[in-house]
Amino acid sequence: MDPDLLEFTLSKATADGVAYADVKFMERRSMSISVKNEAIEGNSKSLSAGLGVKVLCDGAYGFASTNILDRDNLEKTALKAIRVAKAVSKTMKRPIVLADEPVHKDTVITPMKTNPETVSLEEIVAVLIEASKSANTGDSRVKARNSYYNHWKDRMILWTSEGTRIDQTIAVTGGGVSTLAVQGSETQTRSKPSSFRGDFSTAGYEFFESLNLIEEAPMATKEALELLEAPACPSKNDATLILRPAQLMLQTHENGHGFELDRALDYEAAFAGTSFLKPHLLNELKFGNELVTLVADATAPGGLGTFYYDHEGVAAQRSVLVDKGLFVGYLSSRETAPLIGLERSSGAARASAYNRMPLIRMTNINLEPGDWKYDEIIEDTKDGYLFDTNVSWSIDDLRLSFQFGCEIGWKIENGEIKHMIRNPSYTGITPQFWNSVSAVANKDDFKFFGTPNCGKGEPGQVMYTGHGAPTTRFENVRIGVVQ
Repeated sequence: MDPDLLEFTLSKATADGVAYADVKFMERRSMSISVKNEAIEGNSKSLSAGLGVKVLCDGAYGFASTNILDRDNLEKTALKAIRVAKAVSKTMKRPIVLADEPVHKDTVITPMKTNPETVSLEEIVAVLIEASKSANTGDSRVKARNSYYNHWKDRMILWTSEGTRIDQTIAVTGGGVSTLAVQGSETQTRSKPSSFRGDFSTAGYEFFESLNLIEEAPMATKEALELLEAPACPSKNDATLILRPAQLMLQTHENGHGFELDRALDYEAAFAGTSFLKPHLLNELKFGNELVTLVADATAPGGLGTFYYDHEGVAAQRSVLVDKGLFVGYLSSRETAPLIGLERSSGAARASAYNRMPLIRMTNINLEPGDWKYDEIIEDTKDGYLFDTNVSWSIDDLRLSFQFGCEIGWKIENGEIKHMIRNPSYTGITPQFWNSVSAVANKDDFKFFGTPNCGKGEPGQVMYTGHGAPTTRFENVRIGVVQ
């Protein structure tokens, strides 16, 4: 992106009456490959690029965008954003006031040992085919042996009327394997290291290599076949339930939506409703018990919600959402933070593309580790269940009542994992669930997982977020609702 064009566009966007303006060039380059039964099933590359102009005029935002980057079209786009703001201002109940943010001038990129764009297609495909092949046991009940690879790079160049000049590139790499097994009317899928095409990290190709898919694929097949023969998850209203990180990550994700301040203020309801975490409950509500501390951390190395600056130019931060059970914080933007008396945004506003306004999005929503060793939690559980890896979810519009299904579970008796169970599921009410925690594993068991396809907004935006958690035990949980 030509700096002269950025300067030109910003000058046109800062006409009389404009209190704030920014111009943001965004470019995404992505690649996706999938293999099924040792044959390439999908292979795609994509590129999108363009520039968005946002202005604050007469107390209202106006936004316009274009992917035709010449002076005439950029000037038209800037003037259109101003016209939109002036029109919107006539409907505003209160003017927008932006939280202060220091001026930043920086060029940053995700640390990478190996740039994914330097790795040949042949090398990646060879790994995926070998992973699919290694999952083949010769059992006719195995119907699909899948392997996946994805990487993308998001570049943002943000110039603001306040003087901020940021050039940021975030790189993401990931992949996974899954096996589908069928016996009669029973169908089971087992995924490694996580469901929905695997796991992702803000890292280079080295992260994909670290997943060891060729070595992990046979275990996916073994467990999928064992699940066909395993007894169904029983129905109980008062079970002791232990969740592994691959499942707890989606629990924290779905509950994490409730901390988005635009939802709490009823500014946003698309895709996931609003939130029961209203501002009058801040510093009052016991979201969980003293074992529960949840943080939003955009600075954690490798997390899928990790970056240097959000799309309003706010520096990445680590902020506490729940402090030893007490609800104490939100994910906020420069627009929403002042509405509850905050002096600064938490740095959570991001847009999925050049033609979208930034929305409050989760960064890395993490459950802080406790003091238990994983083995100690198992040994301390006399009668319980261990669930792993999400397969389905449902949560109401206030982020209160939820239901999750998992790929796999195990029965625990007298401190030992006894046998596998199929189709495990559990349900609960958010604050009751987090107040039932009885053990949280330590940092040695803490694991990040990435959610690459979180939807929000109207028109819709798909964003990537991260979630870290250790194995955690909950008491008096209702399980086995869905067979």
